[in-house]
Amino acid sequence: MAELPEPEPLAATEPRGPDLFMTVLRVAQWQTTVRWYIDTLGLTPILLDSPHEFALLAAGRGRLGLQGVKAALSAASGRVRLVFQVRDLDHERARLIAGGVAVGAPIENAAEGYRELRLQDPEGYSLRLFAWTDPARDDSFGDRRSGSPG
Repeated sequence: MAELPEPEPLAATEPRGPDLFMTVLRVAQWQTTVRWYIDTLGLTPILLDSPHEFALLAAGRGRLGLQGVKAALSAASGRVRLVFQVRDLDHERARLIAGGVAVGAPIENAAEGYRELRLQDPEGYSLRLFAWTDPARDDSFGDRRSGSPG
């Protein structure tokens, strides 16, 4: 296997790839875990959706999602999900397919206003790429690069 070249420092102000929107931890004790991250670590709630057992917390310049699950998950690949925001989901899908990545059709979540692609990295970790269906939502959770709240 060939060695990877040493990465060059990023000089551009805009990222080249998708924007890491959040890391999601899938947890069995949702309410206890959410309280721990808020009360013990001091993260700030952005969104708390108790009926769906989902919380989005501000973690400094990043975001942490906590998703409740009913069944126990043993493998780390089922417990961690990286969620990337992209501007053009169809373009990203075509780019991934051209690169040989197995990607299904986009999934529409009309109730929450986004479309997403589901895929896995080479280690089996779950990844989601999503784009808001309403461009006005792009900044609804704060654009960390421009310093807006969120």
